[in-house]
Amino acid sequence: MKKINLFLFKTPGSYENMGEYLCKKVINEMGFELNNYSNERQIDSPIDYILTGIGGFLNNDIHSTYLTKANKWYVWGSGVHCIPLPDSKLSEDIIKNKCVISLVRGPMTRDYYGMDKDFPLGDPGYLASYFFKFPEDTKKNVLINHHHDNVIKPIDGIDIHLQSKMIPPFDSSFLYMLNSICNANIVLTSSMHVAIVAYSYGVPFAMVAKRETDITTEWKWYDTLLNMGITKKITLCNSIEEGWAWWNSVKDEVKPITEEYQESIIKTFPFDI
Repeated sequence: MKKINLFLFKTPGSYENMGEYLCKKVINEMGFELNNYSNERQIDSPIDYILTGIGGFLNNDIHSTYLTKANKWYVWGSGVHCIPLPDSKLSEDIIKNKCVISLVRGPMTRDYYGMDKDFPLGDPGYLASYFFKFPEDTKKNVLINHHHDNVIKPIDGIDIHLQSKMIPPFDSSFLYMLNSICNANIVLTSSMHVAIVAYSYGVPFAMVAKRETDITTEWKWYDTLLNMGITKKITLCNSIEEGWAWWNSVKDEVKPITEEYQESIIKTFPFDI
């Protein structure tokens, strides 16, 4: 089985961010093993190429710090780094001569780099429901914090409260989280990739406050939501009722996930499947 050189940040400690783990598992499902690189395992000798999937990697800081040793840089679903606004733009020379970009996160990233309006948009996380199926189960209200967040104060009516991190045994933790999302009434989350997974399964979601960053200012969230069809401003929700109110205000805008769209994402993968 062919191995692919993949760059993802490694979460400190004995766990991984769900979004990162999902990206790796999706690539595994497409038939590839991985050579994993991260900011704790810098690329310090020349390699033919590196691949980035999820994350805000399309910026010069990432390139100059971690990716200069790679001759080619394949981009499959990455977006612009932005907390809360874009910065450190890649040079035209790097974009033209080093990058092979087949998929970007959303329309704001596409427009930021002046790509054609029909350039493919998406995230590996949209493929969660394509590769990972679960039987129907009792519906529950789910809250999943971003893995860097302190535990958000209890919310009445929450049945399952998790953090978006994988703990050993990793696959079991990963599948439990996906199953919880798949069978949720609604998912409240401060993790963008938890929202992406909920969208993939056609499950209502809403945003809750993060520890340090106000989601309402995060460019990357709007980049992702616009790709789903959502144009309304984010509302941070502190209750199930507020979550449902926001979701009901946007649900008519949401483009349903389809297998055709998911397969179009798979087709943009820059390696032969």
